[in-house]
Amino acid sequence: MSVAPPSPKTNDSPFFIVGASRSGTTLLRLILAGHSRLHIPPETWFLRPLFEQLPLTGPLTPGQVSEAVKIMVEHYRWPDMEIPAEDFARWVSALTGPRLVDIVNLVYRHHLDKAGKPRFGDKTPNYIDMVPEISEFYPDARFIHLIRDGRDVAISHIDADWVRYYKPHGFPWTRAIEKRREYRSSIYDSRIMDVRYEDLVSEPETTVRKICEFLGETFEPTMLEYRSRSNLVPERERGIHRKLDEPMARDAISVWQRKLRPWECFAIESCLYNDLLQLGYGLRFSSPGARPLLRATGWLLRASYPIMRRGVPYLQRRGLLPKVLYL
Repeated sequence: MSVAPPSPKTNDSPFFIVGASRSGTTLLRLILAGHSRLHIPPETWFLRPLFEQLPLTGPLTPGQVSEAVKIMVEHYRWPDMEIPAEDFARWVSALTGPRLVDIVNLVYRHHLDKAGKPRFGDKTPNYIDMVPEISEFYPDARFIHLIRDGRDVAISHIDADWVRYYKPHGFPWTRAIEKRREYRSSIYDSRIMDVRYEDLVSEPETTVRKICEFLGETFEPTMLEYRSRSNLVPERERGIHRKLDEPMARDAISVWQRKLRPWECFAIESCLYNDLLQLGYGLRFSSPGARPLLRATGWLLRASYPIMRRGVPYLQRRGLLPKVLYL
């Protein structure tokens, strides 16, 4: 079934929800999408390969236009956009001398038309390390950086069978915190609002009001009725977002205190303790005497990651390790 092309461009500035995966970014997406003016499509992801392979500014050559379409429609997340590839190619072919931003905006504007709203956002957490490029692409863009206790993020990643917290340079939470720290001394700092997941859950209205103020929007109480918008989550992702059907509860905060055995907590803190301390998250193992052992354990875990990543699940399948193990 053919899809109609999107309407002309809106002048409202875009915003991006960034940070680490499993930090509550989907919850925030559903909350903000409840605003009468704001809409956020599923995670795009294709901006990264587009930015890596094509110029951010200026008209594209016919070959570059074709490459942009190919990159987008062949991305494994493209079906989430619910735009037939042939329709998208037709929309692009109707553009005259398009820049890359003109092509990308076709996707955002399509979703705005479906939602009947004027301003789009994007919730793709790992765009945290693309703030400079996105700022060049959208000079008036704003960023909401969602921060959650790294121990809870580590638990959630392992529950989803994603990357382990001790993967060298590969744990999303660590990378996100590093990038945010880098931006603090840059021209991008004023564009970024840091939001704590713990504040969002414990004081939702106060926190969402502050976000609306940052975006230049008026708070609307219906934004907090996020459970009615769980259908915005792509079907294939709903299994890892089951809690979005439940009310926000304080037991979503400091999950590590209930789930982690002491030695599991020590292992996680050995890899994350510097960033946890800088963010103000208290350590369970905070004594000065524990610091050398934390450093040594963190080094050992990172060094053994290739073996541990395969070995732990292997031993779990054979009943030689507990089925639930945060290592």
